[in-house]
Amino acid sequence: MKMSNIKSSKTKEKRKIEKIDIIIFFVVVAFWSIVLLAFFPGMLSSDSVDQINQAKNNVYTTGHPIIHTFIEGNLAKLGLWVPSAFQILVFAFVWTYTCKTIRRYNNSKKNKIFQLIFTIIICFIPLNFMYAITLWKDILYTDCILLLLTLTYIGIKEKYNYSDKELILIGLSTAGIMKLRYNGIPIGIIMFLILLILNIKNNKNLKQALKCIISFIIIYILLCLPQWFVNVKETEEQKSRVLTSTQIYCMGAILNADVNLEEDEIETLNNIMPIEIWKENYNCYNAFSILYSKELKLIEDNEEMYKFNKIFLKYAMQKPKVVLKHFMELNSIWWSIPERGGLYSIVINNDGQSQVENGKYNTKPILKQLNVELVNYINTTLENKRVYEIMYRPAFAILVSIICILYICWKERKKSYILILLPMILNIGILSFLIISQDLRYYYSCHLTEYILIIITAGILFRQHNDKNKDNQKNKTKKDSKVLIIIPAYNEAKNIEKTVNDVKSNTNYDYIVVNDCSKDNTKEVCEKNNFNVISLPVNYGLTSAIQIGMKYAYTNNYDIAIQFDGDGQHQAKYLAKLVEEIEKNNTNVAIGSRFATKKKPFSMRMLGSRVISLAIRLTTSKKIKDPTSGMRAYDRKAILEFNENASLTPEPDTIVYMLKKDMKVTEVQVEMKEREFGESYLNPIKSIIYMTSMIFSILLIRNITRKD
Repeated sequence: MKMSNIKSSKTKEKRKIEKIDIIIFFVVVAFWSIVLLAFFPGMLSSDSVDQINQAKNNVYTTGHPIIHTFIEGNLAKLGLWVPSAFQILVFAFVWTYTCKTIRRYNNSKKNKIFQLIFTIIICFIPLNFMYAITLWKDILYTDCILLLLTLTYIGIKEKYNYSDKELILIGLSTAGIMKLRYNGIPIGIIMFLILLILNIKNNKNLKQALKCIISFIIIYILLCLPQWFVNVKETEEQKSRVLTSTQIYCMGAILNADVNLEEDEIETLNNIMPIEIWKENYNCYNAFSILYSKELKLIEDNEEMYKFNKIFLKYAMQKPKVVLKHFMELNSIWWSIPERGGLYSIVINNDGQSQVENGKYNTKPILKQLNVELVNYINTTLENKRVYEIMYRPAFAILVSIICILYICWKERKKSYILILLPMILNIGILSFLIISQDLRYYYSCHLTEYILIIITAGILFRQHNDKNKDNQKNKTKKDSKVLIIIPAYNEAKNIEKTVNDVKSNTNYDYIVVNDCSKDNTKEVCEKNNFNVISLPVNYGLTSAIQIGMKYAYTNNYDIAIQFDGDGQHQAKYLAKLVEEIEKNNTNVAIGSRFATKKKPFSMRMLGSRVISLAIRLTTSKKIKDPTSGMRAYDRKAILEFNENASLTPEPDTIVYMLKKDMKVTEVQVEMKEREFGESYLNPIKSIIYMTSMIFSILLIRNITRKD
């Protein structure tokens, strides 16, 4: 476990692929590949067939995003099943990455098991396994949203201090959202700018921000290449439908409200579609009978467009309740859990497309019996009201997402987690005025938002449960605890080798040296001896060194973390006593004290400790005899506090903070040696300044309540 040259408190270590990652990935790929064989060669709609033919004839239209037509159409040339297989792999990679990311903050066995079980549940939901093999642009678009949600979560947890790989993924996800659906353009832009601004605000690292911008621009250009080099044709029909479909559809609702039209208005509307047919074909849940009617004549010139818009606005203002009801019913897909009208959900065969294409796209199941069983299973879920609402209704997914995000904000004490809902909210907001039917695929992002928030919530629940269990375990043996020794070092080249060897000789615990940008050759000594070391590029100070060590301890699920200064004064033979104190006495913080049971000759150091000790006693009623000790052990609950509160220091004021949090703080008698090499950075003047600042800090922190 050699670690060196790690650049931030996030440690940026290379995260190894675990067995659970391979299992989760394999579960998705294996099951959905079997589904693909049962519905071979995959599901197609008229849009899918149109895109495949465009790529085949090299004549692309802007009715569909060019990049998706290019990808889907050219993959289909290799075999009609290939685009579906590609979609399965994309989701498997993104979902595995999502699960792995969330396990950064709780890698417990229970959380791994939950993620595996939940992945299996997701795989068996028909909406997911049928969408995975259906050739719609909405599928890859939603995968990009899931990736963006994962990166947003990382940003919230890590104060938007992203690694280079994560910056590239931000560019890929936001550019992908923009290019895979036209309504994704504002979503991609807004989310990219928010993450960029938060990155700059929190880290003030212009170099990292520049990397983020460059990554986005390069990826966006790459996704634009197909439309620049293929033969693109935009038809007048497409232009007209895009510009007027929403108004034409809503006009059907207005006409059914029995408005008093003037003669010239009747003539204008009849030229577009006979009014009686317009009224008869109106359905507040589906505009296809109007927009794709043979009676509808396209609005071809600007004057006619102006006349129609004028009529629409006039009567829309006269009948605002009618217009509002139209859009409310049309959008009931995301606010009403019970279904209020017709809904397009999933495709289970290619009959419609095959009839048009003379059987070219027939569904030809390789696993025929499984096809029958899966179709029956799908129909059962669609017919059962409760199951249908849970599995398919976006409104239910949104409700679960809101409940989860409120719980997460409450438990993590961060309102910023609400940002995870923003892509879903933006998607809903934009579609609210653009959709012409209740089509579930447009809202698939609601379901994936629900899924990621469920596993984030589960990670927190299992973490809290594990921490509570550890608090109640009073009789653990030493072999039960996973212990990390944190050795902060600044200019300790002459002491560090002896300190580490002392730890290795007297314990079997893991250790990590945090080299705080020493000006001497501390780093070289560590590397020469193959020590486990994190070398910081800038001298952040003791507080940051301990914070990094605690972050490492929390991320890697250590039960106990011990500060053990690398100045050669502490003795590793006492480490076991600190561990034993935490294990047997349900202690949260165990301090290696020089004065716990023995009296020492008077010294200025003792005087400073006694003054600070008095301040602690006045504010907490707890007597701590050696509050300045640089040898302290923390249990999992205390490690969690360090992980969630970056202001905590390895100083006496943190002892007060822990006591105010109802934690048990005890002292264990230890012996210290005189420093053999180097000098303490605290001279008499600095000692007085340090003592004074600690007293002020302790007095300020006394205002923390137990509920905080």
